[in-house]
Amino acid sequence: MNQRNIQRAMNLCNAMGVSGEENDVRDIITESLAGTTIVKDRLGSIFGMKKSLHEDAPILMITTNMDEVGLMIDNILEDGRLSFVTLEDISPASLLHQRVQIWTRNHKYYYGVVTCIGTKFMEDAKSTVTLSELSIETGMSETEAKNIFQIGDLALVDGDMKMLNDHVALGKALYNRLMIEAILEIYENLKDDMLDYQIAFGGIAQSVIGWRGTKTATYTVRPDIALVLSGFEANHADPTVHMGEGIVCEYYDKQMLPSILLRKDFTSQVKTQPYFGYLGNDGSFIHKTINGTPCLAVGIAMKNIGTNVTIADFNDVDTLVKECTFYCRQLNAEKIHAIQFEAEHEH
Repeated sequence: MNQRNIQRAMNLCNAMGVSGEENDVRDIITESLAGTTIVKDRLGSIFGMKKSLHEDAPILMITTNMDEVGLMIDNILEDGRLSFVTLEDISPASLLHQRVQIWTRNHKYYYGVVTCIGTKFMEDAKSTVTLSELSIETGMSETEAKNIFQIGDLALVDGDMKMLNDHVALGKALYNRLMIEAILEIYENLKDDMLDYQIAFGGIAQSVIGWRGTKTATYTVRPDIALVLSGFEANHADPTVHMGEGIVCEYYDKQMLPSILLRKDFTSQVKTQPYFGYLGNDGSFIHKTINGTPCLAVGIAMKNIGTNVTIADFNDVDTLVKECTFYCRQLNAEKIHAIQFEAEHEH
């Protein structure tokens, strides 16, 4: 990954993007997809359409989610602390003593720290903590806090991206923001290619809170097939997947069986590590939207997904970009139609 792309990846990963507040991420995508026809839905998803010379050409959707897990303020307490709920599941243990950014309605943020005031940590060896015990300490009084914050304000766990060495990075939201970087690089590789099908490059808003935006984005783009890019957890994976070993292909999760023909076509041309997931991804809803959209989730192995210290290897991102570019160049409208009507071909 060249220095320009590393800087853009860093900007993407550091950007505020808690569900419903993805504007900063969307601005980077919009700038990078200049020259395409921009398509949006009303929840904030955005795509750049690479058109074909052929009228009514089929559409390949290449996407990931823009948003990240975060917190929502649900009360301002008498001593100025902020209580909160989590947007999607976040381990309370991973939140304790983390620095957070609380973003106000005018898109300004203040720092705070997640605390558990019922414990003297210098004296007590506390082994567990529940979400109800946690709150955000801002250093403000109740009056000061109420003058700045409102119930419904969003917060994210602070975790600016850092390079651990020349190719491994650590930070928040890497599992999807590095996939946005990959999508933008795939677009840059293909933007001058003459293809007989269309490609929708972009990101989905409000995904981590129940894949809300995934449904509206799919209806907006109306793809014939879709590739969803994602980070896949390497910790405790079965079968094992490793960082630094290239592309991961998901064969199964509890929400989706991927298109058999699309998976066979992709894995016959691209070396992949098989992955069996459980939590699902955007493909979980893309594949059962409209009349059914053949879908495949591919990406790279990462560690500590769901925390502000996710670890990823940029060499894997480079491999993903290279191989997805190659796959798109050998794909054509005839093959898309064959994959699209998979049920007829399987009988």
